Order: sequence, then C-alpha cells, then structure tokens
Amino acid sequence: MYKVAVLLSTYNGSKYIKEQIDSILSQEGVNIDIYIRDDESTDETVNIIYEYKSNNIFLTEGKNIGVGNSFMELLYSVPEIYDYYAFADQDDIWSEKKTRIAIEVLQKNKKHLYASNQELIDKSGKSLGLRYEKNKIIHLNPIAILEQNQIAGCTMVFDGFLKRQLDLNQPSKELLANRIHDVWVAMVASLFDSIIYDERAFIKYRQHEDNVVGAYAYGMKYDIKSKIMKIRNKEQRNGRSLLAKMVYKYWPEIVCQDRVLFAAANANKMKNKRALIANVQKLRFYSKESTGGLILKILFGFF
Repeated sequence: MYKVAVLLSTYNGSKYIKEQIDSILSQEGVNIDIYIRDDESTDETVNIIYEYKSNNIFLTEGKNIGVGNSFMELLYSVPEIYDYYAFADQDDIWSEKKTRIAIEVLQKNKKHLYASNQELIDKSGKSLGLRYEKNKIIHLNPIAILEQNQIAGCTMVFDGFLKRQLDLNQPSKELLANRIHDVWVAMVASLFDSIIYDERAFIKYRQHEDNVVGAYAYGMKYDIKSKIMKIRNKEQRNGRSLLAKMVYKYWPEIVCQDRVLFAAANANKMKNKRALIANVQKLRFYSKESTGGLILKILFGFF
C-alpha cells in the first residue's frame, strides 16, 4: 500500500478536531501518518491530540504564524519518505476512500496535484450541497490561479515531485500571509500543467463562525474587515503581483513567456501597468471583479 503523509495545521480547533482525525485514520487502502503543527492554540486542541497516543500521529507545537505559513512550515519538515502528501483542515470530515481515489486519479491522468469538489456542511454536520455544481469548469492555468484560485488546499493530494518543487522553491512569509498555502501550491503545479480536478466530493467541508478559512470567506463582516486591512497594509493589497514576483524569482523562463504574468511580476512600472490594463478582459475572465475595479487596482497598486 502507498504511504501517505497527511499535513494538518490546527488553531483552536477543539470543537471538531477529533472527528476530523478519526476520519483521516479511517482511510482505506493506504498507510497514513498524520503530521500536525499546532499554531499556538489557546483551547483544548493540543490535549485532544495527545489523547490519541498513536505511533502514526506526530505533533509539533509552534508559535502563531498564521495558517499559510503554518502549513508550509509543516510541509518542509516532513521527510521525503512518502509516496503522496495531503493537506487537511481541522474541522472537516473525510470519506474513507478520499485518499485512495485521489491517488488513482493522479496515476490515471499522470498529474502531480489532485484537488476535488467539496460537500459543504454546517456546524452540526447538515449538508448544504456541493461547493461547485457538477460540470462547472474549474480553470487551472497560472493566470486563473493568479486572479482567483478555485481549488481548496484541504482537498489537495500530491506526489513526491511536487513536494520537492515546493521544498526547493519556498515563497516568502509575506506571500503566505497574503495568499496562503493552497494558492502557492496550485500555482507551482499549474506551471507544470500538472493539476487534475475531480468534480466529485470526498470531503465534508464545514462552514461555521470559527473557520480559519472557509468557502464563503467568513461572510460580509469578514469581507469588510479584510478590505480595510488591505487598504492599510501594502503587502495585503497587492497579493497578485507579490505572487507573480515569487513565481518570477524561481521560474523566470516560464514567466517571460507569458506577457500577463511578467507584467504582474513587475506591476510597479507604468509600462507593465499598461500591459495589464490591455489584458484586463483576460484577467476578468477568471474573476468576479468589474473591468473598472480591476483597472483602478492596477493603477493604484492594489493588484
């Protein structure tokens, strides 16, 4: 059986962490090890994890560095002795066949990164339906991910090749605070045309008021707070250009072949602002933003 390392970052997840760990330990057809990094929880999360006393659960207690940096620090620390790696959120529930099917799909399609749909559930476990309707086109190219990543980290399963790429090409902490881990992982995989998306759901993705990340971005209150933070903090408001710069740092030959990516990586220069504006409809294709809104972001350094 294939060996799989499941990477789980926790923060004040005591309400649901046991149900999630139990579902991961119940995976069929694979050998599972769970690596957990606690991001300085103040509730009973760590005590619940210690109750397992399992030889295939490895817990690290770290300083609070935020969800994106916590997941990637955890990934870097896991040895390259596994066939596959998977991210897991602390409050979801996995189907017993989630990991096995992901591996089958990866092998059949000869890709490096698997991601899937999700069944949304409320805090009591009641189904809210699928996150994405079946037959919805999920765009997986670098420009789509630059503009609006649609695949969730908690569904990702990837192989040793992608793990090595991520270990060798580590993004800045500023980027991971801005765009978190799943955007970077998706972007790197997209550069190699190596993502396969499964419209089926093998994960119950819980929506509740304590979500660290969520399908609907915490609701209107969080959305307003997020926008205010971006206005105040330059590193928060130009996440797309920050992402493109990081890609350019490690894969300049790929970025130089794409006018939009190159312009995004150098968006502080007026000629590149003009190039982005000239391609604004291409960007809009992957985004819900208006043409005018995107142009203003490009001009005033919010891109």
